[in-house]
Amino acid sequence: MNNCVTVVVGCKWGDEGKGKIASLTSKNAKFVIRATGGSNAGHTVIYNGKKVALHLIPGGITYPNKIGIIGPGTVIEPKVLLDELALLKDSGVSDIEDRLKISGRAHVVFPWHKDLDELHEQVKEHPIGTTKRGIGPTYSDKATRKGLRIYDLLLPVDELEKKINEDVFLHNQLFLANNMEECVVDSKKFAMTFAEYGQLLRPYVTDVLPIYMETIKNNDGIVIEGAQAFRLDNDDGEYPDVTASHPVTSGCLLGAGLPAQALKLVIGVDKAYNTRVGNGPFPTELPSSIDENGNLIPNQPKLEGDIIRELGYEYGATTGRPRRCGWMDAVMLRTAKYGCGIDVLCINHLDTLGKIGMELGYVKVCVAYSYMGKIINYYPDNTRLTHTIPEPVYETIEGGWKIDESMRTFDSLPEKAKQFIEIVERISEIPVKFVGTGPANDDIIEKK
Repeated sequence: MNNCVTVVVGCKWGDEGKGKIASLTSKNAKFVIRATGGSNAGHTVIYNGKKVALHLIPGGITYPNKIGIIGPGTVIEPKVLLDELALLKDSGVSDIEDRLKISGRAHVVFPWHKDLDELHEQVKEHPIGTTKRGIGPTYSDKATRKGLRIYDLLLPVDELEKKINEDVFLHNQLFLANNMEECVVDSKKFAMTFAEYGQLLRPYVTDVLPIYMETIKNNDGIVIEGAQAFRLDNDDGEYPDVTASHPVTSGCLLGAGLPAQALKLVIGVDKAYNTRVGNGPFPTELPSSIDENGNLIPNQPKLEGDIIRELGYEYGATTGRPRRCGWMDAVMLRTAKYGCGIDVLCINHLDTLGKIGMELGYVKVCVAYSYMGKIINYYPDNTRLTHTIPEPVYETIEGGWKIDESMRTFDSLPEKAKQFIEIVERISEIPVKFVGTGPANDDIIEKK
């Protein structure tokens, strides 16, 4: 079997800039795939000089002649997908009707899933801080084998209504028990609405396996654009502060419907500094003016985390929420190497980190943890049991650096920037192959 699949995965908690490197690697591929998650993910691509924010459609489809696939492991909100299709067409992306394929096995996000998401957050003592896009409840319906798939939207309306009735029977009891009568589902109404969505999506719906068979046989390139990231994986992350799917490499292959034997390369993506949206452990997090609900506290003096957020404009692409900010954690990268099988790294925002260093007078990199009386070089999985977050051990680079448009090779970068990369490579044990130096798609250096 030919090895033709490149998987782009996030190394921490998402928002690392995966869309940028996925778009770059898509230039030499025939297919670009979104394999996990739903509209809780967000990535931005630059097309004709304009930012195009996508949540479901793989960004690589903006390149001519590339075929985009939304795989069976995703969960799709039809209205969001139709809006993205309109956005791409309005932006001038051509031949979308011929170049986008949707697996009929992907599951559907309905409005009641969002209502359930809201309810689940309300009853928890420690809310996760989900995007409230209904992703978790949709995967829950999938796991209990009563969810609806894209194929179901193509059924006659009366058959679709029956399936909806079966799905929402227990949900409606839950809504009534919690005085949420306005959320009780009218199956007939939703069957009619989503049957219309189904007809609009019908030209894109297909069985993706025959496509893959020919692609692998011909050794054509395939790129999977990962959503979320390693530390948000339902099994490998800091449960319960995780997503509902499996954004690690193996989960991406499964969600795309591809065999492991076809894997060629895994590119891990991280920022030169680290960020997180929502609750959960963050060893290198810096003090900032964010309250326990994730909202900015007004009229506060700027703290270290606030300075990083402002210089990097760190607000969620999907939610707009301010991100928690901290220093690069190279130990967690090392853990991601073995958890995701990462071959090479892409480090984005190296230019921003230089500005942060110039503003603060220093840059720090976490090179080990102090945990339960020991110095360790991996992220432990028993922090919920010990009620202890690993304490970072830092190496410090004095000052910062400036990167301008003339710096197009790794050797041309400032010495302190190269020193930072060397520390990351040494601690993570992963070679850095790509360095992001600006916001545009081509603001990237490939290290030979």
